[in-house]
Amino acid sequence: MNDAIYLEVDRSNNAILSYFSELPAVQSSKVDYVQATTAELAYLNGLEEAVLPPGTVTTLDDLQAHRTRVQDAQNAKPAALFKAAPAAHQQPAKATHEAKKADSSLKITKFKNGFKPVQSPMKGN
Repeated sequence: MNDAIYLEVDRSNNAILSYFSELPAVQSSKVDYVQATTAELAYLNGLEEAVLPPGTVTTLDDLQAHRTRVQDAQNAKPAALFKAAPAAHQQPAKATHEAKKADSSLKITKFKNGFKPVQSPMKGN
């Protein structure tokens, strides 16, 4: 599948006027034809529609800036992937362990204190 298109560029101001799927056979003294991809055309259309002020057209400079950014992104080295070291097994500090024991015995005492004392009947009567 051929992805190439040809942008019609005004020689006087580098404005992109139109595009063609094939290179026109008749050349003009007022326009140049620059080969581009459909992805670049989609970028330029999006730039005109969503970014540039109404009535402003994209230029050859916009295309060249886009190509430079894409080239820089492709040349950038991906961040080195690394594996995190496994965490060592951690034990709670002694103070924490002792506090848990004290807290546990405090809960038991509190639980037992919630009961009402009951007198047991005397044996032997």
